[in-house]
Amino acid sequence: MSISPSTLLALQKAGEGLHTAREAFAQEVQSNAGRVVGIVASEPFSSEADRAYAQLRAVARMAHELQSIEEQLKTMYGGAAEMMQPETPVIVALPDHGRHSRARQGAESLDEAEDVVVKSAPHRQSLKTKPLRKRTKDTASQPQRLSSNDEKVLAHLQKVLDRRSWVTLTQGTIAQGAGIPLGSVGLAMRRLVAAKAVRERGKGSYRLA
Repeated sequence: MSISPSTLLALQKAGEGLHTAREAFAQEVQSNAGRVVGIVASEPFSSEADRAYAQLRAVARMAHELQSIEEQLKTMYGGAAEMMQPETPVIVALPDHGRHSRARQGAESLDEAEDVVVKSAPHRQSLKTKPLRKRTKDTASQPQRLSSNDEKVLAHLQKVLDRRSWVTLTQGTIAQGAGIPLGSVGLAMRRLVAAKAVRERGKGSYRLA
């Protein structure tokens, strides 16, 4: 049995959302701790101090539980990534080239027919076919955009890799060095390899392109 890339991506998005929620709860604890300490110090035996302290503990416990769930999700993502099915290459450009080729052939046939009657047809043929080639070239030359996580991973890899030797790195090491969630590493690495910024050999062995 294998897991599709879309399923792995859904798990990754869940991890990113969980990471955001955990950071938000941790920020709540940090921002309210000072206020609670002030209340307890000024009115240590009041009901308001007891309530504020209990609420702060509840929020801190939620943040801790979210962290535990995030660690479990990281482990789950690693296991799912190992079962992911190989990506099937999707050839999109071939039908377009075929249509452009047929369009050029049709235009040439039409121009040849018109050339029997009008001698200026070859000039019109060049005007029709050149824009097609130009659009195809412009489309093929467009670079692939990298996300902010991709750029963080690339910046980290440029510090630890070179173009001569292969280095084995785990997703956990890359996530820690780049400062991004573990669930985002797999997609970022695939984009960098596709963009030819990094080369991959086997599983987890990389060098700069």
